[in-house]
Amino acid sequence: MAAVQQPALAAPRVSTREDRTALSVMVTSHAVQHFYVAGLALTYPLVVDTFHISYGVLGAVLAIAGLVGGLLQGAAGLMSRVSARLILTLQNVGLGIACAAAAVVPGFALFGAARCFGALVSWPQHPVGSAYLAERFPQRRAAVLSWHTAGGSLGTVVVPLFTSAIIALAGWRWALVALAIPLAAGGLLVLAKLPPERAAAASRPASSDASARPGARSAWAVLRQRRVLLVLIASTVAAGGRGLGTVSTFVPAYLQSDLKLGQFAVGGVFTVVLAASVVGPIAAGYLADRIGRMRVTVLAYAGGAASLASFVLVGANLAALFGAGLALGMLAYAESPLLQAVFADAATGADQRTTFGFFFAIAYGVGALWLALLGWVIDVLGFQAAFFTMAGSFVVAGILVALAARAPETAPTS
Repeated sequence: MAAVQQPALAAPRVSTREDRTALSVMVTSHAVQHFYVAGLALTYPLVVDTFHISYGVLGAVLAIAGLVGGLLQGAAGLMSRVSARLILTLQNVGLGIACAAAAVVPGFALFGAARCFGALVSWPQHPVGSAYLAERFPQRRAAVLSWHTAGGSLGTVVVPLFTSAIIALAGWRWALVALAIPLAAGGLLVLAKLPPERAAAASRPASSDASARPGARSAWAVLRQRRVLLVLIASTVAAGGRGLGTVSTFVPAYLQSDLKLGQFAVGGVFTVVLAASVVGPIAAGYLADRIGRMRVTVLAYAGGAASLASFVLVGANLAALFGAGLALGMLAYAESPLLQAVFADAATGADQRTTFGFFFAIAYGVGALWLALLGWVIDVLGFQAAFFTMAGSFVVAGILVALAARAPETAPTS
């Protein structure tokens, strides 16, 4: 595998004021978006009890929401003329509305509808945000995309204890109301401060005919390459254990429903997982830019698989859970930005927003079906079997990335 690793890249500093603003605002937008993700995750066990449903039903609804929101990410290339600033502003304001709506619904059907609305408006952050950063910082791609992912994790770090406290004092509905406020404020921040695109705007042709755009043709050529296909397959397989997906959804549920921990203990362990998920991706991203992105990605999958399995093997001992949660956060959350960087490297030469749209539609759209499968596994076999299944998905994904590293590199054609 070492023979096909890219050479270590120079990593120039993010030196201009506009670059620093672009990175900080994009990271903040992702952080605010994950207030919604993490806040909802803490309410799921209570929603199951309130509306008298099973985890299988909850998993099915979350899978539908994830599938719809994920597949919509494929539309990113069709919106290449709409500024990232406008798209992400509408996203964050829409998430605030979705959060408030979920707080007041009288039944699970409407709760599911509010969750699906949240998926409809939340899709742009990954393809639009990642394309924006990948185009702006090509030589620091893994590191900057890791900061983007870490921003989402950072947003979730400040949520569990805060949300758990509101749930304990006033109930899960008031917790969601409280989360709606910073979501809307995040939209206003993006509107006021995010700089315009640089490379993407300069490279887009004047023609409005999608079939005439070089970027669109390059994207299709990229998707036919063996290396890219293997990475795309790995992305759907790895969704079974992805930190910002199945792990964030089922860790609180496992702690509360299976281990019967109290609300503050659940919030404490989940906070450790999420705090570690900030550090892990950043460290992995900087390392990947220096010693090889595919190599570090494979190592992250191996470590992530071990951490997923160990999390359910330590039992209800809080000290052991904190340690296992630290490893889980460091390793399971690092794979997503690493795989994005690997994909961006393979897709060099194509329009980044178009190719990232395809990537996230497949990785997060088709990958969302894992939520339904794991919900069923929990109902039938229990949480331990579900976490072992997550670990297995990382093992298979690591093998696929290792195979991709051996695949010939083919430049995209126009």
